[in-house]
Amino acid sequence: MRTTGIYKDIEITVKELKTDARKLHKHHFFELIYVLEGKGFHNINNNEYEFGRQDVFLLTPEDLHAFRITNPCVFCIIDFTASFFSKTFARQNEKMDMSDFFRQLEYIFHNHHDVRGNLIADTDKAIFDVLIRQLLKEKDSNETYGKIIIQNIVFLLLHLIARNIEHNVISSSMTLNPKNKIHGIIVYIQQNIYNKELIKLENIAAYFNKSSDYLNRYFKSQTGSNLREYILHYKLELVQTRLKFSDLNISEIAAEVNFTDESHLNKAFKKEHGLTAKQFRIRYKN
Repeated sequence: MRTTGIYKDIEITVKELKTDARKLHKHHFFELIYVLEGKGFHNINNNEYEFGRQDVFLLTPEDLHAFRITNPCVFCIIDFTASFFSKTFARQNEKMDMSDFFRQLEYIFHNHHDVRGNLIADTDKAIFDVLIRQLLKEKDSNETYGKIIIQNIVFLLLHLIARNIEHNVISSSMTLNPKNKIHGIIVYIQQNIYNKELIKLENIAAYFNKSSDYLNRYFKSQTGSNLREYILHYKLELVQTRLKFSDLNISEIAAEVNFTDESHLNKAFKKEHGLTAKQFRIRYKN
């Protein structure tokens, strides 16, 4: 069974698979996959993960994947198409500011590789299932405010995934080294990267009840980079994501990620990657 998407930017489908899917392949969009029924194995970038009912996977445009089915499956698939990342999307949907929506997906995109396979904790599976089934109901009902409700449900789903990724990264780090606070600092920076006040060295230090000098030295001893270097590196990762998947121009990207201007962004980007932001975009698109 295939159901049509309610609009082109977020496309929601229900797909049945009784046999193995085609060979490893890519999609040209982000894809959230929820297992409504069935069992099998999901190959993502040549790593195979066993899955069952209520498991969740996220694919980026750079991921290769294929399914090996052991019991007939039904999936709910949420595709975030290229137009979702267009700068015109928020303007066309003025009832809801989509910038936070994109940033939530972006945070997951940059950190989901730290979680092997399924992205949802057992404690969140029941609420995730309720939200998915309500999402499908809203998609098919054509009721008043349906689009806004769908957007908000998807936003909640992304928040649950992001929270689980955050908890998983921190707990894994604590298991390996209970005294290591680095992942907590990194999560704080990533969650607040768009607020230039909160990621000032003195404010990060205050949040963790440490002096600026101590926190900076500790961070460098554990990672090899000081806090300012890490913040710049992460900002440039966000710039790469926008260059690849959005149609924002370089000046707009610079403003979003809090560079002084396009020239400042290009200088930092070229130092890190050997290309200007424009050259990188052209090379990637080709």
